[in-house]
Amino acid sequence: MTINPQALGVFFIALSSLLLELTLIRVFDVLWYPNMAYMVITLAVFSFGLAGVYLSLKPIDLTEKTWRILAVIPMLMALCMLGLKPAIDRLPFNYHMLTGDQSGQTLINFFLIYLVICIPFFLSGLVLSLVFSHYAKQIRQLYFWDLVGAAIGSVILIPLLPKLGTAGTLYIVAALSFTSAMFFALKNNRLVAVTFLAFAVASFVYPFSQDDLQTFKPHMQKRGFKTLVKDLREGTWWDPISKIDVLNLEPLHRKQKWIAYDGGTQSSYFYKFDGDLDALRESMPAAANSQFWGAHVAVSHYLKADSDSEVLIIGSAGGQELKAALTYSAGNVDAIELVGTVVRLGKTNYAEYTGNIMNDPRANVFRGEGRSYLRASGKNYDIIQMFSNHTSSSIAAGSGAMQAAYLQTVEAYKEYFTHLNDDGILHINHHIYPKMVATASRAWRDLGRDNFRAHVLVAEVPGVQDNLPTLLIKMSPWSTEDIQKIKAYLSSNLAYPVDPTAPDQSFLSDDFFTGKLPQTILDKAPYRIEEPTDDRPFFNSLRTNLHTLPEHDAGSFVNHGVSGLLNSQKSSGYPVDVMHLFITAGAAIIFAILFTLGPMLFANTGRSKWEGKGSFVAYFCALGGGFIIFELVFIQIFMKLIGFPLYTYTTVLFTFLFGAGIGSLCSEKLQLFERKRYALPFVGIAASALFVYLCQQFLFDHLLQFSDIVRIFSSILIIFPLAFFLGMPFPLGVMAIKDKPNGTIAWAWALNGLFTVAGGIFCAVFAVYQGFLNTMLVAVMAYVIAFIAIRKLAASTAVAEA
Repeated sequence: MTINPQALGVFFIALSSLLLELTLIRVFDVLWYPNMAYMVITLAVFSFGLAGVYLSLKPIDLTEKTWRILAVIPMLMALCMLGLKPAIDRLPFNYHMLTGDQSGQTLINFFLIYLVICIPFFLSGLVLSLVFSHYAKQIRQLYFWDLVGAAIGSVILIPLLPKLGTAGTLYIVAALSFTSAMFFALKNNRLVAVTFLAFAVASFVYPFSQDDLQTFKPHMQKRGFKTLVKDLREGTWWDPISKIDVLNLEPLHRKQKWIAYDGGTQSSYFYKFDGDLDALRESMPAAANSQFWGAHVAVSHYLKADSDSEVLIIGSAGGQELKAALTYSAGNVDAIELVGTVVRLGKTNYAEYTGNIMNDPRANVFRGEGRSYLRASGKNYDIIQMFSNHTSSSIAAGSGAMQAAYLQTVEAYKEYFTHLNDDGILHINHHIYPKMVATASRAWRDLGRDNFRAHVLVAEVPGVQDNLPTLLIKMSPWSTEDIQKIKAYLSSNLAYPVDPTAPDQSFLSDDFFTGKLPQTILDKAPYRIEEPTDDRPFFNSLRTNLHTLPEHDAGSFVNHGVSGLLNSQKSSGYPVDVMHLFITAGAAIIFAILFTLGPMLFANTGRSKWEGKGSFVAYFCALGGGFIIFELVFIQIFMKLIGFPLYTYTTVLFTFLFGAGIGSLCSEKLQLFERKRYALPFVGIAASALFVYLCQQFLFDHLLQFSDIVRIFSSILIIFPLAFFLGMPFPLGVMAIKDKPNGTIAWAWALNGLFTVAGGIFCAVFAVYQGFLNTMLVAVMAYVIAFIAIRKLAASTAVAEA
């Protein structure tokens, strides 16, 4: 393999492009919400393929006079990257204002933001499309460098973000783009000097263009964060999972430090505490609101007081559940928190403020993911507790479009139940308790248990939108004495819509406790109430129509919590929970028309008559859609094996990209095109995918007992064969069209990019209804279509040559 300047230029442009995409996802996760971040970045990535459309319409031949453009474009791309933060800071966008007096300016700001983030992706696509078109005979090596650069870009965000924040990481992205320009400029020393000088000047000016080098200015008023952060912020930390701001609320007469996750998307608190657990216990439950979110945080620990209980807390955050367990003399508390920065702050910076609870000898507080820890530990507990536990990070979730919630699936509840002692308690505070009860009931039945109603108690604040009702499930039946103790401990204004001592007053019908909701109940409920599974982990995907729900309707199982949540998502006049899917799907249709008909009608390659044009279009569309569907599905499937979301995301993404790069390189050694071995990669893809489809459950069951490192390495071994074969079809197709009219390869790049984005949208929607495993079969079918298309394309080319 020859390493030439063009190859290294491609490597650095691909590296900078993927790092830019991931960085901007984190930026907009914080400025807006994950679904909106997904939408704007998805729309921007369309411009990656738009560059191919442009070059198909106006092909550029890289001659002695024009090759300099390859160096100039990455320089422009780098300068655009350096301008992203100042531009986004000066263009605040709050989608809640789209229906108010400022709707016009809000829309303008959105389109300007969209424009400024589109430009670097367009320029990146321009470079890659130019290089692939001009050096088509070297496509297998160039595609290798493209994929390997992207693979490295998928992992280096993890070490960069905590050190540099998003603004600093954007500077690194720009530096990588300048490096790409330097390699493309190596033919001319003067151009190299100009590139270096541009980078030096930009580096000098960049700090002076920023009000805050570490973070972006807030756009939305999330829980009052935008207002309070100006005067009350004590510090900002960029964890790979979430951006953490700690705000001192004591000037507001609250003895708390607010832990704001991702600009206020989620919240926890460090409560001021002197460390005297005995005194706190004597003052409970009267003191509950000053040291906890309420007495409902501590109720399970109160029931297990002085029993030397073993406790597991999933999502320990600021430590209020830990403090509740210690207050009632737990023997040992394992407290797991996904965001390691919060654990570190609780043990160091804010240890004295919180009474050193995280450093208590009975407490084992660490960064981790609850289900993977539970499976690996093999321990049983007296209490397993989760309090409003979910992540606001698109990267941690695998995709901002999917809203996967693996802590609220049937399989998750089965793991909770099997790791509780005979008299253990599962204690969860989370929204939509009818769906929680149905999910837990199915898990209970799957474990061979019965009489579920006798084990379930639900408490909520009546008449208002209670987003955190208390669900208590005891492995042994609740006694009347237990229920009386709970009601005496909790606030007197609570209602008990599910009470085993009063089944005739239950808000939920008997069907919710049988282990399988009948179709009549599913049809009656005006929201998605069926039990989520690991294959369809969409607990928060609730909306089935665009209607406004009644505030309270017992007949359709709509309480104030359900109606309040779904109706509030329409408070701006449109459903923000699904708006991103409608907009991106609409954009995909528009871009599909543009990317297909534009070159077909106006480009030389489209107007020219050549054999196999239809097969060519089908081939590159199928490749783009199939690849991204495999990638997104595997990220979700391997969440179960690897566990920690960030490790899963980076492991799967890196393996797919790096493995595909190796496959592209090996396709040259195997001479797939020269020897007409068209079937080999497609047979390999189908066999590898079907192996995972059929064997993943068996493999995962045997591997879950091992350490993180072993599970990650095993995942790489399972994924790599598929990734390897996925790297072969694109260069094979380029080789097949390299002698077609000028602009054909650029058009192929555009179609591939279009369906990469469209495939991601399809995956997000289809998986909600059919599950990830069935979605994987759609990807297999895409490559079957591609195989048929490449055979027809090759045959038509052979006929034309003859």
